[in-house]
Amino acid sequence: MKTLKSVAIILVPLLLWMAFVALGFVQGYLLRPLASDESPEAFVTVAKEEIEKSSVGNLAMMLIEDGEISETYYHSSGKAVDENTIFPVASISKWATAVGVMKLVQSGQLDLDRPVEEYLTRWQLPNSEYDNRGVTIRRLLSHSAGLVDQLGYAGFGPDEKVQSLEESLTKAADAPWSDGVAAVGYEPGSEYMYSGGSYTLLQLIIEEITGQSYVDYMATEVFSPLGMTQSTFSPDSLPDGDFAPVYKTDGRTRPMKRFTALAAASLYTSVSDLSKLMKAHLSANPVLSAETIDLMAEPTSYRGSVPVYGLGPHLYSQLDEGSQVIGHDGSGNDAINTAARVDLLSKDGIIILATGHESIASILADEWLFWKFGIADFVVMQRNIPYLFILFSIGAALIIIGAIIILKKRSKS
Repeated sequence: MKTLKSVAIILVPLLLWMAFVALGFVQGYLLRPLASDESPEAFVTVAKEEIEKSSVGNLAMMLIEDGEISETYYHSSGKAVDENTIFPVASISKWATAVGVMKLVQSGQLDLDRPVEEYLTRWQLPNSEYDNRGVTIRRLLSHSAGLVDQLGYAGFGPDEKVQSLEESLTKAADAPWSDGVAAVGYEPGSEYMYSGGSYTLLQLIIEEITGQSYVDYMATEVFSPLGMTQSTFSPDSLPDGDFAPVYKTDGRTRPMKRFTALAAASLYTSVSDLSKLMKAHLSANPVLSAETIDLMAEPTSYRGSVPVYGLGPHLYSQLDEGSQVIGHDGSGNDAINTAARVDLLSKDGIIILATGHESIASILADEWLFWKFGIADFVVMQRNIPYLFILFSIGAALIIIGAIIILKKRSKS
């Protein structure tokens, strides 16, 4: 009996301490932010340290506080970059595309819930076991239309033939991570599944509805009204633009890729221009009304009970009631990584455009999200594991020492 009590004196406090640390890890109250100071200057300082420790070819970072630019930082292994340097931003393209689509919805040229096949003449979704009429603009924008392509576009090199839009939708030749077929593989509207093909289909719909090329439509109806003079879906249309060299992870540079899937992956822009797109979501603007902006940010698709996507932007606040962070990340194509996020309540945001590293922009944007709002993602949790291990070990050691002292005192009495 004495032995059991002795074990309990040590084991019960240890188990309680372990539960406390584990809960603090999951719920975030024991996690430490990257910067302990709340000033944007402090965050940039620690971010700069992380960037300089990593192998990054070039990077442009901008912090926004209350809707205004507060801090910037630029890094390059070669040619200098600044707020006007144009980067390929990969899947952030989808967020810009959604603005173009919602302008057509706002003007009544597109209906969010009408079957997309009613807008198409150049290409049709292949037959499936599900009802293709469930594929709507709303579901394409929110990655819940049932498309299972999981594209993923790598683009085409200078010597490769670029597919037509119809060919790419049928079977994308630049899809090394999936089968590249835009087809319905689950019940439309039933769940979230990221789909590059959804945005390629939206690109086709824009061309069908407007009678313009996608590049021209976005230039005249989105970029020009917002003053985004350094933005394009075709780098050839900005011959005098200051383009950032695209670094690979081994430190070498590579040529710019060309894309069929412009809407999903081919936006070229600067941090200065991207801040204008971000600010366009903070109030009514020459492109979208306040009502349309609000609609884009409403939760539309979910993972379980957690909202993950609106009509174009990713939703980063999860279930946090004190923030409404939207935006998008972009990655891939050896090696591009970009991130843009803004809180619609505080009007604080971050933009990071980088090449030469697969994940630095997303990592720092995740750290910003926790630093600013206490929303912990996998990146923050992973960084805190060594600290929490030390914290647990110190606590466990103190518990064991305390228990030994108590047991010795009891044995003497």
